[in-house]
Amino acid sequence: MELIFLGSGGGELWPSVFCNCEACKTAIAERGKHVRIGSCVLVERKYLFDIPPNVNLAAIQRGISLAEVTHLFVTHSHQDHLDPCVLAATGRVDGPPLHLYCNRRVAELLPIYQQFNRFFDPERLNLHINVLEPFDTASCEEDEFVLTALAADHDTTGGEEPLIYIFEHGGKTILYACDTGWFPDRTWQEIETRQYDVVVLDCTCHELQECRHGHLSTAPFLEIRERFEKEGLLKSGGRFIAQHISHGHQGDDLSQEQLAARFAQHGVEVAYDGMVLNI
Repeated sequence: MELIFLGSGGGELWPSVFCNCEACKTAIAERGKHVRIGSCVLVERKYLFDIPPNVNLAAIQRGISLAEVTHLFVTHSHQDHLDPCVLAATGRVDGPPLHLYCNRRVAELLPIYQQFNRFFDPERLNLHINVLEPFDTASCEEDEFVLTALAADHDTTGGEEPLIYIFEHGGKTILYACDTGWFPDRTWQEIETRQYDVVVLDCTCHELQECRHGHLSTAPFLEIRERFEKEGLLKSGGRFIAQHISHGHQGDDLSQEQLAARFAQHGVEVAYDGMVLNI
């Protein structure tokens, strides 16, 4: 199974618009792994976790077409995880259905976007919306996958219930957990019923500040990593990935290389835009 990290950043992006800190200056000058768009992972070229701004350009820059994507798993409504403008420009009029899985708040907000963009028409775009509550499951017989929605610890503005996902396909199991703080008890209970080939976990705050609710910083992230190890939740050779890396506009952010070295001693890989995993 192939996973492509089209984006690995947080809502601020990196470099951030109009930010003149040293970290952003370095990213503009050196580009490469310093540049991060919003977090987004493409699995087997068919399954897309979140659809942030500029994901189309990120794919094009890597010679990747998103035309074969048939299932889109959206975690929540924040703009760095769901950009309706990208959906409006998909040009899927004669294409196959695009099945969107999301929470109820996302489904409520999407029609409102038509007031801003007349081209956003779910029917014209062949967009099929599947609303999931926490702990619901969805499956597709044709593609033989099972998706389980779990409750995230994140912003509940407007009554939203942000989701993280367990994705099972072809004998592989992925936990995609962005954005979230420490998992709620029932989410832990569901997570602990499986073993994982890949865990992609929020580490928004990394070394910037202590963060345990809404997002994770290094210390609680590593506590979760240790719990997975202690309880045998990773399969042999399983990968543990830090994702959704933000920066603090102060210019003293650790570089990708520094973060990778910091986490490597704990058996953790730090995602970067364009990173490819084959499991």
